[in-house]
Amino acid sequence: MNSFLVNRCICHDASFEEIKEHSEKNGFTTIKELQAEELCSTKCKMCAPYLELMLKTGETSFTPGEYLNRKEAG
Repeated sequence: MNSFLVNRCICHDASFEEIKEHSEKNGFTTIKELQAEELCSTKCKMCAPYLELMLKTGETSFTPGEYLNRKEAG
């Protein structure tokens, strides 16, 4: 089992918990809204698919590649 979890935007040093809280507080539902505030996902953008899952499910911690597994499943 992999103990590493994806739970933050590394480039902006922002946890998905913080990003989720900011999203809920401001009524954001898309990554573009978060990017406009330069809160996350404006540099390498590797967190983007995980942020999409976060916005969709409310979860804030993912196994690496989890977005691919979920995409294939549904």
